[in-house]
Amino acid sequence: MGHQISRRTLIRTASGLAVAGALGPALTACAGGTGAGSDSGDLTMTWWGSDERHAAYKKALATFQQNNPKIKVETRYSGYDGYFDKFNTQVAGGSAPDLLQMDTALVAQYARKGILAPLDSYAGKSLDLTGFSRTLLAAGTVDGKLYGVPSGIGVNQLTVNRTGLEKLGLAFPDPEWTWADLKKISVDVHKKSGGRIYGTDDVGGGTLQAFEIFAREKGHQLFSADGKKLGFTSDVLQEWWEYWAEMRKANACPPAAVTSAAHNDLTKNAVVIGKALFTFDTGVYGAGGSLTDAALDFLPTPQGDWSGAREGNYVNGGVLLSATKTSAKVADSVKIMSFFAQDATAIRDMQLLRGIPPTDKARTLIKAGLNDTDKRNMAMADYISRRVGRAHDVLDAPQPPPQGADQIWDLLFQSNLAIAFGKATIKSQLGTFFDQAAGILSA
Repeated sequence: MGHQISRRTLIRTASGLAVAGALGPALTACAGGTGAGSDSGDLTMTWWGSDERHAAYKKALATFQQNNPKIKVETRYSGYDGYFDKFNTQVAGGSAPDLLQMDTALVAQYARKGILAPLDSYAGKSLDLTGFSRTLLAAGTVDGKLYGVPSGIGVNQLTVNRTGLEKLGLAFPDPEWTWADLKKISVDVHKKSGGRIYGTDDVGGGTLQAFEIFAREKGHQLFSADGKKLGFTSDVLQEWWEYWAEMRKANACPPAAVTSAAHNDLTKNAVVIGKALFTFDTGVYGAGGSLTDAALDFLPTPQGDWSGAREGNYVNGGVLLSATKTSAKVADSVKIMSFFAQDATAIRDMQLLRGIPPTDKARTLIKAGLNDTDKRNMAMADYISRRVGRAHDVLDAPQPPPQGADQIWDLLFQSNLAIAFGKATIKSQLGTFFDQAAGILSA
């Protein structure tokens, strides 16, 4: 995962969601086995990520083993593709790793199948969670029990081409901006550029996490508590689509063809190709670096500008570290989790490679070594985190997404696109969306 939760993250996790669902009965049946771990007796730890993340994990673990010579760690790592396919096979065969990097999009499914170990009995003892907020820990909490320790702060924010704004003589928006402010500056961008550039890409209209913030500002969760139904009403979605229809009409965002071309291809994102200055797709800048040479900055998802609007932002947990329930080394795995959460050497080794660090202490430790864009990125995530913490009228952080969440995201994107291309009216698409969503979530 990059620094934030991104559309690329949802696409990437889709394969994991599908596999977890397809192998559900088999995994449940094998969850009580005793074959977790390594034949050598070492504690096995697995994760996915980039080469930079692999190197950082191994460097930090070398320090851990120097300080804990009795705990031998066997490391296994790969890219994301196939990671959970392999994990499912290991679980079914009784050879699951003791400790693994877990996706926040999947933790609920694995926890409810009895595959992950609850960690509550270790918290405050060998598991030091000092500095972790309650809302952050919610990312690894399922049905009231903790199954994963968050690696960092995940926030929903916009990536901004700051260079482009400066060239047009436009001021960078105040982070307390609203949806009306986004529309105004987006129209100004189009006018100031002589029609060459649009303000924001239309990905927002079909992006689940952007709509989720809007729905939360209206007092609605994305999904019901049991994950079997949508948590918002049709009038909320109608208002959302009407906002984006107005944005297209005002030339605040580019034509539907630009939006369609960028689907599943970040290299064609409107900010990356110079067609827009704002994007809801935070994957443009992440742990792998930037997809554009422009100077980038970051902003929170806009606030509601209507009477009674609530704080819609929340803090998610990056990736998680989880232990498998069948492991004989859960206690040792917990020591490693605590090490990555609190040890200064580990925090400096990982920097932003598992997300923006989850505590004030950790963010302070790495700040000096970051480049300017990383500093702005971390500062905005910290700003959003503090704002959420101060808010008096904010919903609880969402539960980990239910099975089918990836299909709901794609349905929202395709619905927005159908409206943008004129293939469907908002009214007709609302009926289609809710009918199909009900079928997905009840399956």
